[in-house]
Amino acid sequence: MSSQITIPLIAALLAAFWFIIASRARRTNPGTAKLALVGGSLAVVLTVATAIVGIAEIPITAAVAIPMFVATIVEFGLIIALAARTAGGRVSKRVFLICVLMIIGGILGGIVMMFQPWTPSLFNLGFDLVLISLVAFIIWSHIAPKNAPAR
Repeated sequence: MSSQITIPLIAALLAAFWFIIASRARRTNPGTAKLALVGGSLAVVLTVATAIVGIAEIPITAAVAIPMFVATIVEFGLIIALAARTAGGRVSKRVFLICVLMIIGGILGGIVMMFQPWTPSLFNLGFDLVLISLVAFIIWSHIAPKNAPAR
């Protein structure tokens, strides 16, 4: 599938995700609902912009790339804020530590896969694993585990 279709499709799915979160949190958590509405609106703008760029075959220049990059960074920040709001203080320290160790293991495993000399196809898988693990680590590092009970 070409990137002219893939990128707007991913942005549209991201918008749908945000609007589902907004509708579910509307009554119980208005702050999260507002955060999700901002994320969904920005994702819709990204969807339309990437579709227009693809359909009209607009050359990718700084005037096109920089606003899309900034919008993508803001979306990532909103996802971090949503994760911190939703899971912060609700994850036990044991589960938190297990997740951190799995993410670090993914980073190390991806690095080994990238630098092994036997098969080039493992390089692509290793790169993907490192990228996904680093994004997961960035998000997970903003989630605070539960406090231990006072003794």
